[in-house]
Amino acid sequence: MHYDRSLTSIEKDGQKITLISLIIPILMQNIFLQFYGTANTILLSGFLDTAVSASSVANQVLDISTVILTMVTTGTVILSSIEIGAGNRAKAAEYAGTGAFTVLVVSFALTTVNLIFAESLLSAVNLKGETLLLACDYLRTRALFLPALGLMNFFNQLLICNGYSKYTLAVGVFSNLINFALSYVALYSGIYLTTPINQVAIAAGIAQVLGLALSLIFFKLRNCPFSLFYRWRSMVKIVKLGVPGAMVSLMFRIAQTVTTGFVALLGDDVINTKVYINNIVAYIPLIGYAIGSANMVFMGRFKGRGELEKADKLFRQNRAIAFCCNLILSLTVLLLHRPLMSLFTSNAEIINAAGKIFLIDVFVQLPRSINNISEGSLSANGDVRITFITSTLSCWLGSVVLSYLLCVVLGWGLVGLWVAFAVDETFKSIVYIVRWHSGKWRNIDI
Repeated sequence: MHYDRSLTSIEKDGQKITLISLIIPILMQNIFLQFYGTANTILLSGFLDTAVSASSVANQVLDISTVILTMVTTGTVILSSIEIGAGNRAKAAEYAGTGAFTVLVVSFALTTVNLIFAESLLSAVNLKGETLLLACDYLRTRALFLPALGLMNFFNQLLICNGYSKYTLAVGVFSNLINFALSYVALYSGIYLTTPINQVAIAAGIAQVLGLALSLIFFKLRNCPFSLFYRWRSMVKIVKLGVPGAMVSLMFRIAQTVTTGFVALLGDDVINTKVYINNIVAYIPLIGYAIGSANMVFMGRFKGRGELEKADKLFRQNRAIAFCCNLILSLTVLLLHRPLMSLFTSNAEIINAAGKIFLIDVFVQLPRSINNISEGSLSANGDVRITFITSTLSCWLGSVVLSYLLCVVLGWGLVGLWVAFAVDETFKSIVYIVRWHSGKWRNIDI
């Protein structure tokens, strides 16, 4: 396929924004954000094995709250990007202000839910005994910082939407360094004002508060469109677009949490194996995620300008690039899985078993690359209903039901889990490709 460079740049306020100038900072930001969990897993694995399982499962439960907040962020970014593309800065500012207030309100509600129902939520995924107690402690502490996390992600995404993605890279690097340093001190300084795992949770929360402060400084310095006025009608539009668009991520997080509950039936060692593998394979799709995020910004601009042919060509071009990236990275991880797994454990049995999972994961990552591009492209053009329906059906029938049958009923363990993930991603990719090529997204008026 011919690579069209003319699709990879747009004009904004007399300045050129390129696709690569968005992709690289977004990619680095995602890597550093992912390293939050990886760093804590490495530190905790050298401290207490039970804490690895506890923090990992608690983080998966917390991720559901994070994705709910992302629904508001996604809707705001789509609408702001379209308005900026159409040259309507005042309307973009209205959406930004309304979205920020909504994130704040929803985050406080989610904090309350996690504080009250922490034990019930974690018991539902089959945690018991000491692991359950540690996970509850960790989840409740992290939940207190949900407003800071939600707003940091919100303003980072708006910076990207306005073409200032390099600042989100700075936020990611800064907050990650703070998190790692504070987590190390929390575990190995010998000073325990509370439980070690609770101190790690506090360290992550402090890093996010400081990250939010830096993000706000950059947002103000670049004079991004923002209004303090709250508009009910704008909120309805944000939710109408954001909920279906972000439902893909929500369904994915729910599936991950529920299937972890299946793995918990097999014991802490199997949970830890899944945690270690996830901490490695989670980096594979990050280039695709970055391309998808940058692609979404360009799609919104093209939609606002009515340049639908450019949107179609860009979709096909970025889909092919993301596919090649995931193929190369997944094969590289497969070849290097032994030294990578040794970062987390020296257990030869766990490392040997992981080899099969990394092989199957190749067939998870290939369709996932297509989904990364397709979901953002369809959402940016207002075609959010198809992603909502497809992700919901695929989550429950593919990831959850099939995982239970293969992992628990047939006794395939983690192999069954990853086979179900591959089926889930493949089904979604087929539906999205068919939908895009049908051209129905062209006629949707946002």
